[in-house]
Amino acid sequence: MTALAKLAGVQAKRTAREPVAAFFMIAFAPLFALMMGLIFGNEPVVEFGDRGFVDANLVSFTAIVVAIGGFVVLPIDLVTQRETGALRRFRATPLRPLSYIGADVLVRLALSLLSILVMLAVGIIAFGARPEGNLAPALLAVSAAALLGILTFLAVGYALAALLPSQGVAQMLGNVLVYPLILLSGAAVPLAVMPDGVRQVAQFSPLTQLVELLQGLWTGQPVTELWLPLLVLAGVLVAATAVAAGRFRWE
Repeated sequence: MTALAKLAGVQAKRTAREPVAAFFMIAFAPLFALMMGLIFGNEPVVEFGDRGFVDANLVSFTAIVVAIGGFVVLPIDLVTQRETGALRRFRATPLRPLSYIGADVLVRLALSLLSILVMLAVGIIAFGARPEGNLAPALLAVSAAALLGILTFLAVGYALAALLPSQGVAQMLGNVLVYPLILLSGAAVPLAVMPDGVRQVAQFSPLTQLVELLQGLWTGQPVTELWLPLLVLAGVLVAATAVAAGRFRWE
């Protein structure tokens, strides 16, 4: 077994022992979809273009998951490890920062993607959610977009953790950022019901661009028409990765 695989196993066990991280990375997405479906149902309504609430919003919930993971769970977890000396113990080994980050990202990516896939299954099986085109190609495209979104916001989380000085600051900043970004992204409240000015400002958020990408793929838009969200997410991914790699600290 390679060092990366061993470290990924350690990270997976550590995550499973952390109730808050485990909840938001694994259980939150399916439970949120179930709750929204039970509250609003999936009967066609005019507000959603004669589609049901779950049909129109299911894939957008993905943005809530990745935002909480990237802005709150990851920075708080990593900064706490740094403050308590857990990262310092890794520094005493031959491990390089890239190996640690790679294993951690791999575990968080796998758990988050699994959670999102289960969430989609809940919407499809329990509430009959369907894309406007064929189900299988839409699911494949949405899964690929979710993968890109997870990677992008994990990179943002690592960049924040590298820059923030303490667990208290990470918690405060995460909460300050995550809720406005979720509300402005269209993941919780459709942008169509918001004023024009709010919609224009929201377009500058990478989280909004992720929702645009997911919704476009779910409704059958070709990828060639979704170049702007792809470009924004790829740019944020590259920039955040560069910051995280350059400023990573064991202590």
